[in-house]
Amino acid sequence: MDTNNKSRIGIVGIVFFILSGLIGIDGLTASAAVGPSVFGWWAIILILFVLPYVLITCELGSAYPGEGGVYDWTLEGLGEKNAARVAWYYWINVPFWMPSVYLLCAGMLAELFYPAMSTWGMIAIALVLVWATILIVNASLDFGHLVNNLGGLSKVLLLVVMAGGGMYYASSHGAANELTLSSMIPSMDASFMYVPTLIYMLVGVETIACLTTSMKNPKRDMPLGVLIAIGIIILLYAAGISSMMLALPLEELSLVGGMVQTYTILFGESGMGRLVTIILSLIAIFALFTYLIPWIMASSRAAAEAAKNSEMPAIFAVKNKHDAPYGANMMTGYVSTGALIVYGFMAGTADDLFWSLFAFANFLLFVTYLFLLAAFVKLRKVAPEVERPFRIPGGDTFALFFALVPGIVLGFGLILFVFPDILSARIDWVYSGPTVIALIIAVMIIELSIARLKGKANRQVHAAA
Repeated sequence: MDTNNKSRIGIVGIVFFILSGLIGIDGLTASAAVGPSVFGWWAIILILFVLPYVLITCELGSAYPGEGGVYDWTLEGLGEKNAARVAWYYWINVPFWMPSVYLLCAGMLAELFYPAMSTWGMIAIALVLVWATILIVNASLDFGHLVNNLGGLSKVLLLVVMAGGGMYYASSHGAANELTLSSMIPSMDASFMYVPTLIYMLVGVETIACLTTSMKNPKRDMPLGVLIAIGIIILLYAAGISSMMLALPLEELSLVGGMVQTYTILFGESGMGRLVTIILSLIAIFALFTYLIPWIMASSRAAAEAAKNSEMPAIFAVKNKHDAPYGANMMTGYVSTGALIVYGFMAGTADDLFWSLFAFANFLLFVTYLFLLAAFVKLRKVAPEVERPFRIPGGDTFALFFALVPGIVLGFGLILFVFPDILSARIDWVYSGPTVIALIIAVMIIELSIARLKGKANRQVHAAA
């Protein structure tokens, strides 16, 4: 009997871990900015991307449990070099994405208490939150789970309150935007650039795989917990985004202050209304703070696994007394700090800075999912003997089709993150140029690092022989 079974994660823990890590309230305003057609686009994305992605992740997670998650699956299916790329892309997106989330928190604080706050003031707040997060992920796993559970509850509370407030406001004052079946038909207007956000808001299921060794029964609990959590998330997103569009005209929506704007309209500017807005906004900031923890835990553990195999620098393999990947976590903090400062000089406004960091980070994240899909197809073909407690029906041909469809959706998302106006037959190089340059530099650094580290490891093996 496992004496530590009481401290292991069950279905409830899995659900809350995913709720904390997947409910991306940082993407609510960008999703609402798409307009009513967001619901039509979401229906398409749910069918063509989310469903196959979730089922593929459940199959891989139940067949290949381990702390490395997507890194381990790529290693098994596509080899060491591609696994090294995944570890780098999966890790490096987090320290660029974390600043965008905390700029959103800073924007909310500014909207509440000091609307004239400069971009650099927001950057200072974001830096404090970055290092507070690093402190938590370096603590014990039990403490991290507690924060995750509180974060999941807080986000559920926020979206439920927002949904209720939106319906009440619309019944009393009318809707700020038309929400009809005809207005929900997918369209490609100026706000189409934010559609990739809808994909981003439903990725991250694989983060739970980094904790399969800490689960009571990963083969049974992970698929069930994932499916329950995804169902809850879809309902909450629909309610929250609807509330924003009922309360706030789209042309007035701020990417960094949209949630506070919504609360202010829903609950009014009386003394009590102002108090409710402040309380909910502070809960939202806490929710955003906890949102990053599962992602850092997953990406840092994948990086630590890669470092053990000489595919990332040795610093990433360093662990502390709590068995947390201390080296990878600290590197996340250092890169986040540098990204905030460098992009602070490049961006014109807080909204521009938020979207630049958000788009760059998620481009890198989306690339890792292309590797995940490819690994699924390859493992179905080369390792049919591996037990798959959760298995998607069908043979190799169906597996290829099942992975190809979400892969095409990811491809469109990648293009739109970098070239949002490309469907209008134009490219805004003022916007796209810095992102393209940053991506080229990132890829070059990653490829050179992999080549150097693998070369060093091979020389050590030959010397030992």
